[in-house]
Amino acid sequence: MILEERLSLIRKILKKEGTVSNSSLLEELDISESTLRRDLDYLQKNGEIRRVHGGATLNRLLEETNYKYNETSNISAKKNIGKKASSLIEDGSYIFLDAGTTTHCLIDYLVNKKITVVTNGLMHLEKLSGFSIPTIILGGKVKGSTFISYGEETINEINSLNFDIAFIGANGVDDSYYTTADINEALIKKAAINNANKAYILADSSKIGKKYFANICSFEQAKHIKED
Repeated sequence: MILEERLSLIRKILKKEGTVSNSSLLEELDISESTLRRDLDYLQKNGEIRRVHGGATLNRLLEETNYKYNETSNISAKKNIGKKASSLIEDGSYIFLDAGTTTHCLIDYLVNKKITVVTNGLMHLEKLSGFSIPTIILGGKVKGSTFISYGEETINEINSLNFDIAFIGANGVDDSYYTTADINEALIKKAAINNANKAYILADSSKIGKKYFANICSFEQAKHIKED
């Protein structure tokens, strides 16, 4: 059984049981203790579980981290994702660029693109302006921890527009849904996806298996772009 199959099975067991013993996992997966230890260490490092004496327990829903923390994590992976995403953009396109550090990396690869960007990501404005990329910033309330505009005004503006492509960030990629911590941000992401011809979730592999409070959309509604 390959790593991803083992991890998927462990997640499924823990979601059903909440807490499970090492002996039960060993019997269910038919693997060695050293392999189980490495798998559980991996899941604990990703914040999905907590190791307890003789077993493991599923963590509660994860909490949001702020933009300043996120912009220093997994930089190489995010740049790789940004480069891959840029290859999907044709000249003349209208792009919705979601807030976030991974979408921010995409901007570096838009320099020679003849496009218009619509965004609620306040963190994007300096770089977009520096690259002379035509940009529409959405109005609304301001959330300081993640540097976004949000709220009814933001959603109304999105619903009055149509996009060729929407590039959306996510905090978690669960079994069948992309998720985020804040319901207000999830509503913005949903609206952008619904008003786009194509939608892509930009999320590095560290987000896989993590689950947050609010669903963004199902796997069928947006394709996942990760670093590999």
